[in-house]
Amino acid sequence: MASDPESINFLDLACLFKIGDDTTLERFGSTINASVFDAANITGSLKQKGLIDFTAYYPGPNSMVVTDAGKKLKADADSKSSEALDSLDEEILKHMSGGKRFPTELQSTLNIRPKDLAFHIYKLFKQSYLSYELKNGNVELMLTEQGFLKAKPAQTIQVPKMPQPPMPVQAAPEEMPQQEGSQAGTEQMTQPIKLHGKPRSKLPIAIAVVIVAVAAVYYLYTYMPGVLPAI
Repeated sequence: MASDPESINFLDLACLFKIGDDTTLERFGSTINASVFDAANITGSLKQKGLIDFTAYYPGPNSMVVTDAGKKLKADADSKSSEALDSLDEEILKHMSGGKRFPTELQSTLNIRPKDLAFHIYKLFKQSYLSYELKNGNVELMLTEQGFLKAKPAQTIQVPKMPQPPMPVQAAPEEMPQQEGSQAGTEQMTQPIKLHGKPRSKLPIAIAVVIVAVAAVYYLYTYMPGVLPAI
């Protein structure tokens, strides 16, 4: 059994899945892409946590086997990997898109137990949101295209404002212009017609002619009696 099951991290889980039936202690370093020194440290950590066991024959080869605790850990990881993504998974993807590449960085940032983080990283791997690579005694995480699109902040969709329909303009009734025109015409008709200049009348002219003729006859008859014939 593991001395501290909660101390299991994703590096332990990733290395555990690399151990097959024909894996040997001497070639375990090349299997996980690590130096002999790094491979020895990882092997000792897995042994101490009760996840693997191996023989100690000299000069070897020495076989490596996954213990019951290790098999249960793998089964739990596979079981949880089929679950739907939750807020923690999305937070992991978000931090990875911001530049986090190692589980230790995610663990210090999110401040969660390494075993829980290991299960969530493995779930994201199984669902093709990220991939990982074992090298130099460590594990490096990389987002896939699907993971990058998932981690990209959702853009606020700006719904274009629908133009409000214009208020219907109440057209004036057709009778109104006609009424205005007829009213204007009526006003013009009711106003007195102003004649330009002085009005001419034949009657005053005739009276003036008669007066002038009478005055002329009176003048001739009075002052020049010989001009007019005797009446």
